[in-house]
Amino acid sequence: MKVDYLKIDGSLIKNVATDPVGREMVVSIYNIARVAGLKTVGEFVTDDTILAILKQIGVDYGQGYEIGVPVPLMSMVGVVARH
Repeated sequence: MKVDYLKIDGSLIKNVATDPVGREMVVSIYNIARVAGLKTVGEFVTDDTILAILKQIGVDYGQGYEIGVPVPLMSMVGVVARH
């Protein structure tokens, strides 16, 4: 199975602004992903401070309420393939 993305768990992301050790863990995960040729996704982006820090680190993508609220998959007409 080929892997293209590495998702950084929200338990690390949610405290990235207040926990220096957690922030360095996010930086380290990001750096390992880069060396491996992977894109990164940060979960639990809940405010503009977290978003700014992830941008500064270089994280490629984010998920969370600061970016957009969750929507039911079935409401995404044309996005979800049906088999």
